[in-house]
Amino acid sequence: MKEMNPGFMEAFHRVERMGRRDFLKASAMAAGLWAATALVRPIQAIAAVPEGVVHLSVSEVAFFEHLVRVALPTEGSNLVPTEKIPVLQTLDAALLGTMAPHILEGLKGGIAYFNDGPLERFGKRFVELSLHDARAFCDEWADSAQVPHRALSVGLKKLIGLAYWANPPTWAPLGYDGPVTDKWNLKSLGNSPLPSA
Repeated sequence: MKEMNPGFMEAFHRVERMGRRDFLKASAMAAGLWAATALVRPIQAIAAVPEGVVHLSVSEVAFFEHLVRVALPTEGSNLVPTEKIPVLQTLDAALLGTMAPHILEGLKGGIAYFNDGPLERFGKRFVELSLHDARAFCDEWADSAQVPHRALSVGLKKLIGLAYWANPPTWAPLGYDGPVTDKWNLKSLGNSPLPSA
């Protein structure tokens, strides 16, 4: 198996440090842009790279589309189906579009490393696995003694989850009607230090 690009860990830590508000603002903008372009573009055959995704290759789009099916099973639940949410567009604009080139390349290296991970055990790449086998592989790597395996399994699923839940239409099935700061028109004070005694 090939070596993982060391820049992935820097990309993973950047996601962990990203503030919830920053991510939500960027993802709301991405969802708005996606919706606006969907209204004006003609109906066409599904392209390999969806409209609004500019930082992912065809193979990376296929990887994330498969990971969405594996990590966000909405069928049989009251959750909004992932096909109705611009998950990849949100991920692309809210995170990938804000990364420095070397960090983005590190993340792409991590994606390729994860995609090749099942070859040893399953004889297939991640995108070729059934949903059952792909879930088993994700669980194996999440429980692995190897830090890169755990970081990739958890980190990539976290990216997908953040990109899905950042879209306001996903909140209604949870009974969440948005931030109270918006409803109560509260002014943000930023990240203020705790008062000292």
